[in-house]
Amino acid sequence: MFLKKKIILIVFALSLIFVFLYKNQNNSSNSQIGGNFELTNHLGQKVTNESFNGYYRLVFFGFTNCPDFCPNTLNNIGMIIDEIDKNDLLVPIFITVDPERDTVLKLKNYLSNFNSKIIGLSGTNLQINDVKEKYKIFSKKVMETDEKNKTVHDHHKDHDHGGYGVDHTTIIYLMDKKGNYLTHFSQDTTNLQLVKKINQYL
Repeated sequence: MFLKKKIILIVFALSLIFVFLYKNQNNSSNSQIGGNFELTNHLGQKVTNESFNGYYRLVFFGFTNCPDFCPNTLNNIGMIIDEIDKNDLLVPIFITVDPERDTVLKLKNYLSNFNSKIIGLSGTNLQINDVKEKYKIFSKKVMETDEKNKTVHDHHKDHDHGGYGVDHTTIIYLMDKKGNYLTHFSQDTTNLQLVKKINQYL
């Protein structure tokens, strides 16, 4: 009986150690999301991570030629901004994954369709690749239908968005007042859930 209790205690202790290590590993991984960057906003101003110090940030990556997901998400972000309690403390940031087409002027015109608080960021390919890496964002060009061969290469085929689409990570990040990771939301998160969670941090 004593041996059995001892084994149970050992197993329990090992379980606690495993949970502790796993949690620390997860926190360490999350703490590596974000970091310094230098980009240009949709008004033509140079900005860095520190430009937003003092504000929480809601960060989303996408591109202006996106047929549906990006505009839907930006619409939702606009509604969320209007619904949270302390929206003066939160800056919504839209970072393009398609800097070749998303110029400052194009971003400015595009964002005029959404909540005026949303800030668009673009830059050189090198700058965008750097910020994507820091936010653990994947993106890849996907070519449209080849009219000559009549073959379909991707699910964007029914939309005219400039010769190619961009498949990309669809996570929305919530960062703190210094740009450190707080939490993230998947595309399945409802507006109500987003508002509730954000309010817990603000």
